[in-house]
Amino acid sequence: MDETESRGSKNGRDNKARKPHTDARNDNKSTQRMKLKNNESTNRKNHTTSTSTHRNHSNPASLVKNRVDPETVKYFSEITNLLENNSIDLEERSSICSNALEETRGKELELSTDFIISRTLQNLLESCDLDQLCGFLRGGSDSFAFIAVDKCGSHVAETAVKALSKHLNDEGSYLCVLDTLTLICKIIAKDSTNVMQSRHGSHVLRSLLCLCKGVPIEKFNEFHSTKRSDVLAARLNPNPVPADENRFENGFEKVFRDLVRGLIDNAKCEIVGLRADQFSSLVLQTALRLSAGDEKELIYLISVLLCENFEEGKKINSDKKREIMSLLDESASSHLLEVIVEVAPEKLYDKFLNEIFIGSLFDISSNQWGNFVMQALISSVKTKDQMDKIWEELGQKTKELLKLGKSGIAASLLVSCLRLQTNRRECCEALAGAVTLDNQSDGNNNIIEHILYLDSFLMEASSWKWPSHEKMHVLGCLMLQTIFKYPKQYVRNYCESLLSMENERIYQTAKDSGGARVIESFLASDAASKLKLKLIAKLKGYFGDLAMSTSSSFAVEKCFTASNISLKEIICGELLEIRNDLSKTRHGFHLLKKFDIDLFARQPEQWKMSQKSKENAYGEFQALFGEPSDKKLKLNDPNNSNNINTNTNDVDDKLDNTDYQTSSPKTKKPKFNITPFKKDNNNNNNNNNNNNNNNNNKSKYDKVPFEKNSKQFLRNSFNTQVVRQNVKKESTVGELAQLAGKSELNAGDLKKLFDASMNNDKNQKKPFVSKRKRF
Repeated sequence: MDETESRGSKNGRDNKARKPHTDARNDNKSTQRMKLKNNESTNRKNHTTSTSTHRNHSNPASLVKNRVDPETVKYFSEITNLLENNSIDLEERSSICSNALEETRGKELELSTDFIISRTLQNLLESCDLDQLCGFLRGGSDSFAFIAVDKCGSHVAETAVKALSKHLNDEGSYLCVLDTLTLICKIIAKDSTNVMQSRHGSHVLRSLLCLCKGVPIEKFNEFHSTKRSDVLAARLNPNPVPADENRFENGFEKVFRDLVRGLIDNAKCEIVGLRADQFSSLVLQTALRLSAGDEKELIYLISVLLCENFEEGKKINSDKKREIMSLLDESASSHLLEVIVEVAPEKLYDKFLNEIFIGSLFDISSNQWGNFVMQALISSVKTKDQMDKIWEELGQKTKELLKLGKSGIAASLLVSCLRLQTNRRECCEALAGAVTLDNQSDGNNNIIEHILYLDSFLMEASSWKWPSHEKMHVLGCLMLQTIFKYPKQYVRNYCESLLSMENERIYQTAKDSGGARVIESFLASDAASKLKLKLIAKLKGYFGDLAMSTSSSFAVEKCFTASNISLKEIICGELLEIRNDLSKTRHGFHLLKKFDIDLFARQPEQWKMSQKSKENAYGEFQALFGEPSDKKLKLNDPNNSNNINTNTNDVDDKLDNTDYQTSSPKTKKPKFNITPFKKDNNNNNNNNNNNNNNNNNKSKYDKVPFEKNSKQFLRNSFNTQVVRQNVKKESTVGELAQLAGKSELNAGDLKKLFDASMNNDKNQKKPFVSKRKRF
């Protein structure tokens, strides 16, 4: 569910409300224009009266607004026509903005809240320089609170705030912006209750908070509103959030703290109402998120919001506990409590968990709004002890939670157990047990299918059948992605279930946008290579169709990366058949380039050698600088191809331990082992042993002919690390061997280390699209 309230279409205004404005601008009849202004003036008068009555606050609403005179209306109408003329140059446009803003002096309130002129002011503020912008804000500072709560004025105020943000990187702008912000924040904090509870003022305040904190304008929406999908994505990310996430450059920390304190302190007497109000709750949530990491400020804010002094050693009494639990009964207050739990410092979080929530976790999880608070509580858990307490109360109730439709809590448990590395086996077993029928003997074989269609399975249970054309369950797919990030010893039954699926169902899974990510996560997991190859073989005949889809094309890319040579040939063969159609898609160029389909079509044997060389280079890199891992195809694993029948003729499935090949494929290259060179002070004592080893190696390699320009090299165990034939260009493995002999690596060495595999492609033309994104 989206918490974001809408104020209309472009610039937040209703299209229907904008239509008369457009017609009036195109019509030169002054009577029609005056009619519009009279209607708007009447509507705003009624709006002002109702607002004043509802809020019981008279500060901004009591301001008397003068009517805009006809000459001013005509002048700004001409300015609008000039701004819409694309023929004027930048210098002339700047001059127009400067003169027009000079005309607003002393009339900022009337012009900003005018239905027609407010749009012109927005355009002027977006185009003017910093001095003119600050001058406009200072001139209207006394009435800024009234402008902020007005339907039209709020857009002018927000445009001005965002325009200030654009100037933060300008040289010498800091002091000018600081003085302007300090003045505006003092004014608006005096009437914080009225502004926060206003539908329009809430938007302005959130933008102002972001500006004071130094949030870049492109990230305003991340703090301005809270989409459930974005929140869920952050919670299901097992990687810990950096502690300095909210430390932005160009911020005004003192102004920000003073503004937050001013908003809270001036509204203390009405804090209970502010917690339950939709718009003020959003402002408070933004202030809390932006304060994340500032322990002192957070404790103060949370103490005021919950009306409790959280002193160390002082326990929360039962009355206060009931009051805090009552916040779960309403949407706005529950979302506020959700954010409080997320940003609470560790000591305060522990206090909430042990003194408020423990003992009621399942009841809170079953609540319509409380389940979101529980997701935040689980996702924000700090220690293993805390996680163990939560698991003890909720772990064995996974099946009940899923039946209640609270799959988000089950997903949060999976992620937190993975992040803290606790209760991992129990968590995997609990989820598998929750989707297995009691009378099902081969329950493990259907785990994946049931989770992929979690909702429909839970509704039909024993009569459930695989649906052919339904979209897969989003949270079910997310849970499976998390499952395959667990160590392989905990998820064997999930791997068996996936591989037991029919080929057609594997294809349908890869075709679905969520299911494709499940396939990707399995191929990126630490499962055995032969299991990955078995899954890829099940998709034979479907790769072309999958490659045409944007979402499933990522799964095809993962399949190619995890495949052996024979399976890569199958994938490229299917893509070659649709090359013309695939090249017309947005993502097709990337796939054709990465798989090197052109070379595969022209010279299949050369393509095969190129693929083997890339895999060998990676294997040598792993041998030198990393522990062997099942995450990639192992070079010496005899099970890579022997156990998989790919039905391709004359293809060698085993990968050779040869070096990067540029010569004829018939030339046999020697095997070699490269070990890091270690300098030893007792080198002379070991000379005899080294000589003997060298003689043995020499007799082995002397019989091998070397071709000219070959990139092969020999290991010399005397004084040098690597002896190369070709001295003009250093090979990839040669560079890695030299780096391995160093006791320390500097920045240049690290760059060389990670760029080594790209040495042979330096002269190739780079593609226009260098990075592919999901659409």
